[in-house]
Amino acid sequence: MIHLLDYKTDNIVAYLENQITDAVHLRNINLEETFHFEWPVNDEKAQYIVGRNRAVIPDDKTGYRELIINELDQDADSITAYCSASFLDLKKQKIISPRTLTGQTVNTAANWVLDGTEWKLGNSDYAGIRQISFEYTNAYDAILKVKETFGCEISFRVEIDGNKIVNRYVDLITRLGTFNGKEISFGKDLIGIRRKINYDDLVTSLVCIGPEKEDGTRLSVTVENEAARQRWCRNTGKHIVGLYEPESTDQAMTVQKLTSLGLTELNKRIMGSIEYEVEQVTLDSVLGLEHEKAFLADTLRIKDSHYVPPLYLEARVTEVERPLLDASERKYKLGDFTEYSQDEVMNMS
Repeated sequence: MIHLLDYKTDNIVAYLENQITDAVHLRNINLEETFHFEWPVNDEKAQYIVGRNRAVIPDDKTGYRELIINELDQDADSITAYCSASFLDLKKQKIISPRTLTGQTVNTAANWVLDGTEWKLGNSDYAGIRQISFEYTNAYDAILKVKETFGCEISFRVEIDGNKIVNRYVDLITRLGTFNGKEISFGKDLIGIRRKINYDDLVTSLVCIGPEKEDGTRLSVTVENEAARQRWCRNTGKHIVGLYEPESTDQAMTVQKLTSLGLTELNKRIMGSIEYEVEQVTLDSVLGLEHEKAFLADTLRIKDSHYVPPLYLEARVTEVERPLLDASERKYKLGDFTEYSQDEVMNMS
């Protein structure tokens, strides 16, 4: 269940299984990854549970996850090891001096950053050609800069051959995870979902201000929604007005572009802000998912029948907590909700 690797050679020095009393792996989409396990202190294999040794555990999708023991808690009966993701060691494997790279693709920039480390580029998607600049930094923060520059998502994985790790890969792709087409119902299959509606930012009209030009002037347009005015405004008949400045430095922005951006923003704010919070929920037990596990970053569709017509949400699995000793206790967190109307869902079919 747990392979312990020597911190110098990566050779497997022990295999832990039957006497583990606690083993929980937590991983989320924000690259937070931890693992802890407990082992009898008087067992001979406890000698290999030492700082910087590596714990390799099974993973449903990538095969294996590699973590580094960085904290130990020992009493008279047991020793508990707390581990963090091995890819964080990229912070200590290479320091990058200030440099600007021009004409870069994801592949060329990532290969330059990872050169000289224990990691190399794995799967990648083409995302155009960019210029990328680095200040003094480490390889981990630099590869995250590559991710941000090219608008990619990032994942780390290891490859094992026999009793040794032979490759450590960094994947930079457009979007992690898959959509399995499953639909589950809010209030029926899933419990513990909370809908929050906030009307603080509700408006029926926006004064849209463009970026400042070289001469100091700024473009201004006003967008309105008459149906929203009739629904929400007081008997004065006046619009509920807000100010909107798009996050853009485009000094050549046109009236048409600013108007389009303003209308898009206004449509988000004429009905109040709806948020969905999901704490921990076990998806494997949801009807229709017994034989199809959900993985980190996967997308699920949720039907919210509280609306007429029903509202559909797409949500990503943003965190997975896996007790290695009992798969039925696996827990998930959902986030990154996107709303769709019934008509939009039908058009997607």
